[in-house]
Amino acid sequence: MATTERIPSDGLRRQEGRHQEASQAQGEAAQVARTARIAGVVTLSLAMLATGCRSTTPSLPTYTESSPQSASTKAAAAPSSPSATSIDSSELRKVSFDEELKPPAQGPSHLEAAPLEEIEPAPLSMEDVVLAVEASYPLLTSAYLSRNVAEGENIAAWGDFDLLLKASSESRPEGYYQTYRQKVSMEKPLFSGGYLYGGYRLGEGYFPAWYGDRETNGGGEFAAGIGIPLLKGRAIDQRRAQLFQAEMERQRVEPEIRAQLIEFTRVASLYYWDWVAAGMARDAQRGLLELAQERVQNIQRRIELGDLKSITRITNEQLIAARETKLIESERKLQSSAIKLSLFFRDPAGQPLLPHESLLPNHFPEEALPTTQELAEAADTAVAASPLLADLDWKIRQVRVDLQQAENSLLPKLDAQLYASKDIGEPTSPQGEKTPFELEAGIFGEVPLQRRAAIGKVTATEAKLQQLSAKRQYTAEKTVATVQDAISALLNAEERTKRAEQNVQLAEEALRLARIQFNAGDIDVVELNIYEQSATDAQLIDISAQADFFKAIADYRAALNIIP
Repeated sequence: MATTERIPSDGLRRQEGRHQEASQAQGEAAQVARTARIAGVVTLSLAMLATGCRSTTPSLPTYTESSPQSASTKAAAAPSSPSATSIDSSELRKVSFDEELKPPAQGPSHLEAAPLEEIEPAPLSMEDVVLAVEASYPLLTSAYLSRNVAEGENIAAWGDFDLLLKASSESRPEGYYQTYRQKVSMEKPLFSGGYLYGGYRLGEGYFPAWYGDRETNGGGEFAAGIGIPLLKGRAIDQRRAQLFQAEMERQRVEPEIRAQLIEFTRVASLYYWDWVAAGMARDAQRGLLELAQERVQNIQRRIELGDLKSITRITNEQLIAARETKLIESERKLQSSAIKLSLFFRDPAGQPLLPHESLLPNHFPEEALPTTQELAEAADTAVAASPLLADLDWKIRQVRVDLQQAENSLLPKLDAQLYASKDIGEPTSPQGEKTPFELEAGIFGEVPLQRRAAIGKVTATEAKLQQLSAKRQYTAEKTVATVQDAISALLNAEERTKRAEQNVQLAEEALRLARIQFNAGDIDVVELNIYEQSATDAQLIDISAQADFFKAIADYRAALNIIP
């Protein structure tokens, strides 16, 4: 209906037709020039876009927090191998596949000097396992990759401040109003809020009166503008809030990685000492079995001499069978502990390595307790170095950014805009009303009266902040409790090892006397077995106590947030 009302009368239409014929001749002549100008403007815009992308990215304040240097970082920081260009060409020589390689000119190596059967591999140490965990444990590798995730999210957050290029071309070559409109513009969001605008447009043809603003002079119109928020979005807006949080996320992942590193190495330490203890327990059972096997001939000879009854041989055979059963059980425990340890002990490619029993150490290392002062300061040290607390601190900072943005959204939206434009080229009308420089300024306001979205976000964010504060308090208290429990376990384990060593000494002395009595015929093999079993049990208790001590050391260091 509105279109029908706008159709002019026949007389007016003929007059406008003559004007249209005249303008068509001018339009065809300007068509070529218009195309060339548009191409030039697009090229100039692309050049400005490339320059703007490099120079207009603001920088955020850097959040710094001490964090452990990861294995991957250490590897990256390690000096690189000398490049091929640094090698003197005189030192190079050509070697063909047919050439027989001569042995090195140096003296015989350690491998050549010693027989192969005498070469013993170095025992697997706790440090070897920790290094393997840091280098190639899959879950720790996954934790390291969280840095890349945070870095990607940070780059994505910067995307809201990208320079935006817009372009359009609208032509109506047929019809009563034949118009040609080209437009290209760029918009740059400002880090302080608002945006900058710059563009060029060209409107040619025969425009209806109600679309007269689409028409420009023959050379087109250049325009620039700026929009600035005065209240809502002035101090902070959604784009800046996401960018701040992304930057904080990059800092937050570091204590998270460290917490996982400490936990993984702690668990690996427990499995390592279980493996060492299982190996020693297997050796103790094997020694007990050998005692029964070694006296077979002696019992047989004494039976033949009438010194012992024939049933003594059967009793000893029964002891051998029972001890073989215990040995099989201890072998199974050793295999199980080795399999568990292989989840952490890996090669550089990340493949699990099943430690061979030849890598078992012969004894536990020397026991060393922390000093009294270290134990007294342990709780404060653990709280100060806790990665869990550092992680919560960064989360609290992120929520505070949310709260600041939510409080800002309570304000009404009040934006100021300034727009300037200038047409160039041949005027479109004798009056030249588009030729003068134009400047427009305006203020625009908007506010939801209930503001429920903003109020709800403030309420939710404040609740999250209280949740994190309560969680932080509990985490600090749990850290202190963990340290206290670790110290208690450590001191008790140390006492157990002392009693276990004393028990071993007493059991060995009793066994020595029992052997004398057995050889003298004062006791039988059943009584001797009691003393032998008692001595072996004392060894097993001592092995378990020492393993518990070093596992308590691992728990204590982990409680202090130190890599075991």
